[in-house]
Amino acid sequence: MSAATIAVEVFLAVAVLSIWLCSIAIVVMPNFYERLHYLSTVTTISAFSILIAVVIEEGWGQATIKTILVCVVLVLINAVVTHATARAARVRTLGHWSSDPHQQIPGTDGLGGAAATRERKENE
Repeated sequence: MSAATIAVEVFLAVAVLSIWLCSIAIVVMPNFYERLHYLSTVTTISAFSILIAVVIEEGWGQATIKTILVCVVLVLINAVVTHATARAARVRTLGHWSSDPHQQIPGTDGLGGAAATRERKENE
């Protein structure tokens, strides 16, 4: 076995191991929002591990370029879909996505506190 073959197998093993660990974490985590973090981890770690394995195995060719494009799309869409899913879950749970107008918002007790209080009263 050459060093390249061993490296490919190691990166593919990292991809499979990260998928397994994240799958177990999704089952174990008690909260939906905590589970969501492990869903997004799968698409980044596994995708890039597979990308590196393809680069080592195939060199710089058509397969590598396609794999790079797929990884870039996965990373970009992963952030958007994770955020949209978290926001949809919050809306479904609370009925709105913004913070409660009656709760103290962290960071508004300084100079901006009066303006934040005034704006909250205007929106009620």
